[in-house]
Amino acid sequence: MKVRELNALFLAYKISAICLDYHESSNYCSYNVRLNARARIKDIEKFSSEIGLALRLPSKPSITLVPEDGTVRLEFFKKQGKRLDLFDMFTNDNLPAQGLFCLMGETIKGEKLWFDLAQAPHLLVAGTTGSGKSTVLHTILANMINYHRAKIYLMDPKNIEFGPYGDNIKSDLQVVSSYSDCLSMLDKLVQIMERRYELLRSGVEIERIPYSVLIIDEFSDLILQDVDKLFHEKLSKLAQKCRAARMHIILGTQRPSVDIISGSIKANFPARIACKTSSGVDSKVILDSVGAENLVGKGDAFLRLNGGALQRFQAAYTDHSEVCKMFGNL
Repeated sequence: MKVRELNALFLAYKISAICLDYHESSNYCSYNVRLNARARIKDIEKFSSEIGLALRLPSKPSITLVPEDGTVRLEFFKKQGKRLDLFDMFTNDNLPAQGLFCLMGETIKGEKLWFDLAQAPHLLVAGTTGSGKSTVLHTILANMINYHRAKIYLMDPKNIEFGPYGDNIKSDLQVVSSYSDCLSMLDKLVQIMERRYELLRSGVEIERIPYSVLIIDEFSDLILQDVDKLFHEKLSKLAQKCRAARMHIILGTQRPSVDIISGSIKANFPARIACKTSSGVDSKVILDSVGAENLVGKGDAFLRLNGGALQRFQAAYTDHSEVCKMFGNL
């Protein structure tokens, strides 16, 4: 039925393509499509809004190439999406063998999505209010505690998302909020990095050095206060050198504009997660392509690793109250 419905739309819009099959998961449905010889992907993109409307789905599709099958996949968010609770998904079965892995949520196929921050090596996370951007940051933080017992450094200039962690999770976690305290934390992390390099040069095995993760929420607020560019310079210096010392950085922002995300920041943060953005321009800044403006929010997101293909996923949900309840005695 679903396949016939899409093929009828292709015929109505004179798109020379055929739908081969249809799949559903908790939050997504997708159609695998083969283009005929004279068809172009732009033919589908041209009518993507009309196709989404005719199929009674909440948004236009994202279109993904599947080269190994010679097909394209039309990916839609379902009307009645299911919330994925992170702590219900945590398991000790079938864990990745190594790296700084995070369980992020589910793919469009309903499979668990694992992301290795160690291979990133640094990550940009962007999305407008209600997009799920903060949820993604809490999810990563919970993974760092649950699977890795990493040393965590948090910057929260609005003192909203991360503030409760400082009062409830004492072990290997530090939170700062003011601009001056954030500068001091960067200086401290540079010193830690240099000490780690000294240890490595002395023959200490890198596996004996714990992972450290810096997570910055509302990065734009710090940049707007950064009149003398001190914060930007210190952060760039840290990002350029710290990976080999098992230190990784995650930046979150609601404003992925070119005046906030500079060229040097983008160059040092090749891994990207985009939740719903306010415009195609913002989507291009974070992903180097449009598409994130068409996401539906609430954790519907794209992951792009080091310039690779976009992968759509539903972020698992948690917040600071759940994380503090689970790990508050650490």
